[in-house]
Amino acid sequence: MFNEIGFTHILLLAALMVGLYRVRKSLPGSGLRAWHDRHVSPRRLARWHRVLALELIELILAGIFLLVGGAKLIGRPDMVALFRDIGVGQWFRYVTGTMEVTGAALLVLPFLSGGSAIVLGGVMIVATFIEFFVLHRPPVAALACLTGHSFVAWARVSKRHRSWLDAESSSGHTSVRTVSMKERWNFRRKRRKEGPSPGIRVPLPRMNDMAAES
Repeated sequence: MFNEIGFTHILLLAALMVGLYRVRKSLPGSGLRAWHDRHVSPRRLARWHRVLALELIELILAGIFLLVGGAKLIGRPDMVALFRDIGVGQWFRYVTGTMEVTGAALLVLPFLSGGSAIVLGGVMIVATFIEFFVLHRPPVAALACLTGHSFVAWARVSKRHRSWLDAESSSGHTSVRTVSMKERWNFRRKRRKEGPSPGIRVPLPRMNDMAAES
């Protein structure tokens, strides 16, 4: 991560966010695209605040890792000094930068963002240990990014984002299942209290049938 966040970094991140927003809105399966088309194909019970939160977190993480990974690849002086302090070698800077830039690009794609969040989350776990045990500084930025990656991975891998968009169908199935179980339970309790129904008659053997059998 950057040691110091300046005004230039904020402007670059804002410009990246605008571009990534437009790209994400045009992709199929995107929550942003569904939100923009909500008047054409209305989803009355969709949980848009959760959908938009997931989409914005993914775009923010993608923008951050494009900046940070790109700074590693182009050899910014602070990144070169950072990996020199780590003591592994500059090859590790190129490997980390390539993983971050690739993961950031995949975060923009809705059907690949879950797997990308898992990989980048692993990178942040390694970064947390390096900052804490090697650089001896609090890994605030790494833990913040790890939290965002964990949320994205949970929402995408568990398919929870689909239930947020298709809340109508999921809630409908749940209500039908609950009512049917409740009706069965009440019916069984009612039968136990009332006993056998008086309207049901058990047929008795006829005399002619008994004589024929004898």
